[in-house]
Amino acid sequence: MRSFTNVIDIDAPAHDVFVALRSVDGYAAWLRHSMVYRGTRTPAHPADASPPTYEDSTMIGRMRGELLEERRDRELRFHQAKRSGRVDALIVYRVANSGDRTTVTRVGELTTHGIYRMVEPVFVRMASTESARTMRALKAHVEREVPSKGA
Repeated sequence: MRSFTNVIDIDAPAHDVFVALRSVDGYAAWLRHSMVYRGTRTPAHPADASPPTYEDSTMIGRMRGELLEERRDRELRFHQAKRSGRVDALIVYRVANSGDRTTVTRVGELTTHGIYRMVEPVFVRMASTESARTMRALKAHVEREVPSKGA
């Protein structure tokens, strides 16, 4: 297992950041495709389905995901894996109020098995870069959605 961490400050309330991260079906509105990430889709299921599931399309194929755990306005834990079980990822978002802004910490833990072990360092480097891109996109999205102060 290899891990990577990204931290970013966002000029918005923690609740707004949490909602944007929790609403996986809304990622298409703010997270553009890249060489690594090609989109997220959520299956049609009842709104009260637990846990929420999704599927990311990536350069190594589809990764099935689910929300494992949440602490409202503070933390989200997502798990993703290839059907083969050869690539497995845990993504944790920690959301903390910091005065007028919110600090978001994203920790990714990537585990590979089988033939993917040989290229694990490459996968980790790509996942870390993608994580930083995701955080910048989240910041731009949430700050754009927040009404300006004094308005």
